[in-house]
Amino acid sequence: MVTPDYTRHAQDVAPGFVRELHETLATKQLAYRNQPDVDFDELVRSPRMLSTQCDDGYVIGIPYGRHLRIFYEFDTINHIRLHLTNLLNEMGELATEHSDCELMVVDYTDFPHRHYVEPMLIGAGFVSPSEVSVMRCRDVRDQALPEIAPGIRVRDASEDDADAVVQIEQQAAGEGAHAPPLAPQFFGDSEWVGIAEHEGSPAGYIRTVPAEKRGIAAEELLVDPEHDFTEVSRALLATAMQRGAEANRRAMTLRVAGDSAGEPLLREFNFRHVTNELNYQRPADPAEVQRRYDDKVTTYVKVGKIWGRF
Repeated sequence: MVTPDYTRHAQDVAPGFVRELHETLATKQLAYRNQPDVDFDELVRSPRMLSTQCDDGYVIGIPYGRHLRIFYEFDTINHIRLHLTNLLNEMGELATEHSDCELMVVDYTDFPHRHYVEPMLIGAGFVSPSEVSVMRCRDVRDQALPEIAPGIRVRDASEDDADAVVQIEQQAAGEGAHAPPLAPQFFGDSEWVGIAEHEGSPAGYIRTVPAEKRGIAAEELLVDPEHDFTEVSRALLATAMQRGAEANRRAMTLRVAGDSAGEPLLREFNFRHVTNELNYQRPADPAEVQRRYDDKVTTYVKVGKIWGRF
């Protein structure tokens, strides 16, 4: 079991337990990862990383606000359910002890029309996943950007706006909010964070990060439900695209709720559906997971287009 060293994290940077385990598994053909496009080499260098392992693989957790993003890799598929469940419980204990995380989150890429659900994760205490659609605009430089509605202003955000960001996120996402507390890397890892204000009141925000091939990715776009979602989103997207065009960026990707893929606003900006992602969540505290089992909290999973009880 590895706990983080917040000052030097030498156990992760220097060749050692976690790094050797990663390098060994990453070179084997049977390596099994929940996110094959993730750079595991970068993850093991994160100063706030939490990790736990067994003979067949390991689980990495990266604190992000009150969420712990979970990544895992296993050498073999055999008995993975039992091992993964045990490691996730250990990871939850680490998260509870060393961070402010209350939830553990696993993301999956859901290839078009597969409606993939991982029963192993449901069995490990995760709830039926929510769907996220990944949208892409081919080139922000080609967009004829609409005018921003009167009364709405988009400005650059800084760390001084952390409280406003948290308030918007809590209003928009409820229990699914990443904050509070706001993750330290929220501003540090972003290319730009913009806040939309309606008549001086924070109404929404967008957070962008660089993407490959001189692209740009909107990691988060949230609007306070007390404000006009379409007008505030239009202002945020138009401003982000204008900034991208001025920086000679190209494609822009955007993650939205699964049922928002056909929104007229997205067509207005020439966004096209690329793929789906699934988001699983469970409490970090293993005792809370056990309580839900004892209380027989029903979990529904989707297989294809058929809903059933797990």
